[in-house]
This record gives sequence, C-alpha cells and structure tokens, in this order.
Amino acid sequence: MKGLKKVICLIATLAVVTGAFAGCGSADEKKNDGQATNFTEKKPEDYKGEITFWHFNKDESPAIVAAFTKKYPNVKVNLQVIPDKDQAYQNKITQTLANGGDMPDVFCGESAVVKRFVNLEGAFADLSQAPFNADEIAKKMVPATVDIGRDDSGKIRALTYQVTPGGIGYKREIAKQYFGTDDPDKISEMMSTPEKLLEMAKTLKDKSAGKVKFFASRQELEKIYFGARTDGWVKDGKLTVDPMIDKYVDMAKTYRSEGLETGQEQWAQPWSAGIAGNDAFAYAIPTWGIANIVECNDAKRKDKGLWGIAKSPISYCWGGTWLGVYSKSKNKELAWLFVKFMTADKDQMKQWSKDRGDFMNNVDLINELATSGDVNKTFNQNPYAVFKPSLDTINGKLFTQYDDRITAAFDDNMASFLAGKISKDDMYKKFKEKVKSDFPDLKVE
Repeated sequence: MKGLKKVICLIATLAVVTGAFAGCGSADEKKNDGQATNFTEKKPEDYKGEITFWHFNKDESPAIVAAFTKKYPNVKVNLQVIPDKDQAYQNKITQTLANGGDMPDVFCGESAVVKRFVNLEGAFADLSQAPFNADEIAKKMVPATVDIGRDDSGKIRALTYQVTPGGIGYKREIAKQYFGTDDPDKISEMMSTPEKLLEMAKTLKDKSAGKVKFFASRQELEKIYFGARTDGWVKDGKLTVDPMIDKYVDMAKTYRSEGLETGQEQWAQPWSAGIAGNDAFAYAIPTWGIANIVECNDAKRKDKGLWGIAKSPISYCWGGTWLGVYSKSKNKELAWLFVKFMTADKDQMKQWSKDRGDFMNNVDLINELATSGDVNKTFNQNPYAVFKPSLDTINGKLFTQYDDRITAAFDDNMASFLAGKISKDDMYKKFKEKVKSDFPDLKVE
C-alpha cells in the first residue's frame, strides 16, 4: 500500500469496457461462477497448479506470494506488478478486459478504485455464491470492509485483509519541547476538537518562532476531513459535496495562510524526506502508515519509541487493498485458496501482522492482539489497542467508483486555491466543471 496515491483512470477506457461487456455479463457469470461442486479441503501440499496474480505494489506483493507459497509449496504464483502511477494499473485491468486478453486469476483493487472493479462486468467473480460462500468467512471481518467489497446488488466480489482507521502521528521530542508532554492521551486531549487542534498548531508556531510547522502538508487535514464525511462523492447519481469538504476547504486555507503547514504535497520527495526531520510535527497516520509512512522514511527514530499516535479529533479511515477472483478464471479453486489465505487464515494473518505491521481484518485476532501487551517499538504503543476503538466509525458508504478521478479533480483546484491563484468560488466552479466533463451522466449542480 505504500504510496497509495489517488490515481486517475481514463473515462474512454471505462466506456469501452462497459460497452464490451454490456448484455453478456449475467450469462457469463452463471456459466463461470455457478459451479455445481464445492471446493474440497486438502492438505497444503496436495494443492497443485499455477495461478497468475496482478498487484500494483512492488513492495507488498512479493511478500504475499512468498507467504502463500511457503504454506502451499506446490502452487506456483506468477506475479505481475503494474505500478499505480499515471493510472497504469487501472488501465491495464480495464483494457485487458475490454480486449478479451489474458486476465490474472487473482487481482486487487485499492480503496480509491475497488468500487469500480466490483461493479465492472466480467471482472470479479461473485464470491457470495457456491463454491466460494464468502459470506461465511466474512462473519469474522469488520462489516464495513465487507460492504466496500460488495457490488451494487450486494454480492461480495472482493475481500480485504486490512482495516485502516487513522490517527495523528507525531514526533515525541517536539511534543515534549513545545507542549510539555509526549503522552498520547494528553496529546489526544489537546487536539480533541478541530478548534483545539488549530489552537495547538498556533501554539507550536508561536513557541517555535515559526521553525516547526504543525502539519507536514495540507493533505494531512484532507485525509481527516474526507474520512469523516457522511456521504461520498456521488449519491443517487449526483455529485455530492459533503459539509465536511467545505469545512476542510476553510480550515486548509487557515492553516496555509497562517503558516501552520509546510505547503508541501503529500508523497512528494520533500514531504517524505521531512518525516525524518524536525520541520514538521504531525502526520495523518492510518494503520498501515506506521510501517509505510513513518518507519520506511525515518531510520533514525525507528524502533526507538520516538513517535506517538494520538486520537484524531475527527474519526477517519484511509486506504486498504481488496483481492478478488477473475470471473472467468480456469483456476478458481487455487485462486480462491489464495484469496482466503490472505483474508481468512488467522495464523497467517497473525504472522503477517508481526512481520509487516498491518492491522488485520479479523475480529478475533484484533481482540487478541489489542490485549496482548505487545507494542510497536517505533511508537511505544500497541497499534491494535490504539486503533480498535475507531473500527465502528468506518463508513463503507463513502467509497464510490468515482473516487480517484473526482478527488484528483478536487485536489488540482484546491492546490490552485491555496496558492492564491483562484477564489474559493472559482475553485468549486472549476472542480464541478471538470467532474461534469469527465462524467456527463452524473448530475452536477
């Protein structure tokens, strides 16, 4: 998941895919998914064969394959990584489907595009029906994550092994110097409302004489406010600008104009480099951010308890990766075995959490690890105990098939607004014009 940037998929490609599969999806699905026999349980070594697997993350995907083949040594997994840069991964999926090319037996979708994939004709198999019966294993998952992997008719098409609520990560030495404490509970209380958070940012500016910015970028605020919306970008075929979006716009302008954030863009090289520095205090940190935002960029503080995680004044979640089986795969048994291994094998999930630092999507494991007393050495906190109280706040309804492109359109105009190039009204006007241009079937007011 490292990088998890919102990426843009070309509408022309989607139009081709929709046309290519219109009218024939139901018949193909019954033919390919409605298998009469159930898969039989075997010893790990008795599973034999070969599958293909497409992923967008070059760091995570080889580890998934290695873990699987360690348990199932006689199954060969052919991995292809298509980086999620300039919509390459999404285009590869949609174009291969449209052209009738060789699709992988298993492929994944990041949170910004998974709703598009689960609703794309001919893409993911219906996992709700036999022989998959995914609703059974889904009972052990956080319900919102299951809902995100459902298509519009309610069928499970994809499952995730992660849960991704977020907090606010901070550098403890800066907290001690300017706030007199680095205790996560006390820091959480100091920033328990958006207003308190703003006052805290102003205090840091005053006490540090402007040398230390509170947030590393405007997107730290964006992740918090976006994740706390009631409605996603599209509702009932209409572009919806949730009130939290407007609150974010105003708050981001305040932070920028008063010099309370760096002005850098999230994921840019200066932003990543600054994680190891002392110029910025706080970052939006979801569950996966411990390893993939902090630890991979801050070697000098890693394993030394020099970071902390405070509760966000507004609950939010950010990211996640869903896996599904290709609807016409000729290796459905092995493909499903692969998906189940990552999303339902408790022993492997526990090991994965230990090795990779992920927050796993299994309620029994979450309860077990939250009370285990184990701590992450970089943060000197138990991530499961930190993030577990936020699980009920995850709103699966926020996820739509339009998320990556609409968010990109918003971000482009938001950057211009904060740079003083356009007014707030013009920002919204240009944003809506872009959405209307990209999605003529959406109602945009």
